[in-house]
Amino acid sequence: MHDAEDDQVVAAVLRGDAEAFGAVVRRYQRPIYNLMVRATGSPDEAADLTQEAFLKAYDRIETYAAGRRFFSWLYTIALNVARDHLRQQKRLPPSVDGQPWIVDQQCASAPWEEADRVLEAHSLKQALGMLPMDYREALILRFRDGLDMQEIAAMLAISVSGAKMRVHRGLEKLRAILGESSHDPSIN
Repeated sequence: MHDAEDDQVVAAVLRGDAEAFGAVVRRYQRPIYNLMVRATGSPDEAADLTQEAFLKAYDRIETYAAGRRFFSWLYTIALNVARDHLRQQKRLPPSVDGQPWIVDQQCASAPWEEADRVLEAHSLKQALGMLPMDYREALILRFRDGLDMQEIAAMLAISVSGAKMRVHRGLEKLRAILGESSHDPSIN
């Protein structure tokens, strides 16, 4: 489904076709659930919060402005649901999401290299979990999802300069956690 299709679905929902919203849920359920797992570390809480985010989006569908990226609008709602939940629970996001690390069988010929790669990935995952949610999400959107600064700004409902600052500060904090001092010019 493309942005134009999202706009058509929203228009159908606004005309009273509640079933049309199912297409949006099917398309975006996984990334919203992943956001919630990163925020809570609990698959059960993540499932509940994902449902809550979609219900809020449905209830506020009239605030969506056609022509804007629907996923950015939805992601902002979901991020606010996660923040509200963490505030209510008075806790910080988890440092590790509890998912097991699985070693790829294709790498069995070089077990030490694969072990090093898994340990590095695990360390990075733990370090990301130690970051405040705003910085962590900015880094994930930039480096895992490959979004540019304008897209990150839209997703987080901040300015482009704010997105650059979050990515930059997030990298600084991540380096401090990991004990690195290298410079990454790829954030510009």
